[in-house]
Amino acid sequence: MVGGIYLMLNNYLLTKLVAFIIKKNFISPLEDRELSSLPVPTPTPTNLEPLITEVPEIQTSPLLPGLPPDYEQLPPLAQQQGSREVSNNIAVKTNLGHYPFPENSQQRLVKVGEYYGRSESLDQEAATAFKKMQADAQVQGVRLTIISGFRSIASQDALFQNQIKRKGGKEAAARFSAPPGHSEHHTGYALDIGDGDNPANDLKINFENTSAYQWLARNANQYGFELSFPPNNSQGVSYEPWHWRYVASPRASQIFMVA
Repeated sequence: MVGGIYLMLNNYLLTKLVAFIIKKNFISPLEDRELSSLPVPTPTPTNLEPLITEVPEIQTSPLLPGLPPDYEQLPPLAQQQGSREVSNNIAVKTNLGHYPFPENSQQRLVKVGEYYGRSESLDQEAATAFKKMQADAQVQGVRLTIISGFRSIASQDALFQNQIKRKGGKEAAARFSAPPGHSEHHTGYALDIGDGDNPANDLKINFENTSAYQWLARNANQYGFELSFPPNNSQGVSYEPWHWRYVASPRASQIFMVA
């Protein structure tokens, strides 16, 4: 009797144990479907490269190439001695009262005459205007001669050095001759004019008393020419009644905008 009860209890416990083992090790189809619908987390890598790498230094160039290294340290325009404001934010630096001018190319130069055997040329625009003016003056009995037209920077340097010797210094020389790189003659639009009937007054103040000057004073502007250095000019250059410049074309007026 006791043995039978023991056997029944043993079978019951064995049944419960088997059911427990099945419960622990197997998942029902419903549970399996619910679990499979869950998102699978992405494993976190352990050896990622840095997302932001070092940015190399960018080498920049100035917006305006050719400016001097100390350009930003220049004093305000109002404090710059010997400069002239051309617009609201541009100033042109002068050299002893003379403004810098570019040297014209040989391809644009046209021969307009000779002076004591030396060939004289002008820019093609100025040359056309001068020849017309010269011809019209001739009709009226006035002989306009060209003393000096285009002049290279090298030639101007030789002239300026000679003036330094004669006048005793650069400042004194600059009242009568422009430093190299600062002569209107470099442009091919400026020229020295003489009176063919009074060559003794060439490059002299007395040229203003000749018929050639008096004709120019009345008519030169009609051909696009103006006197470069009238009495008491703002540059402080001595009065030169023989020195004229052509300003009637867009190119010429742009060049002489600073003057």
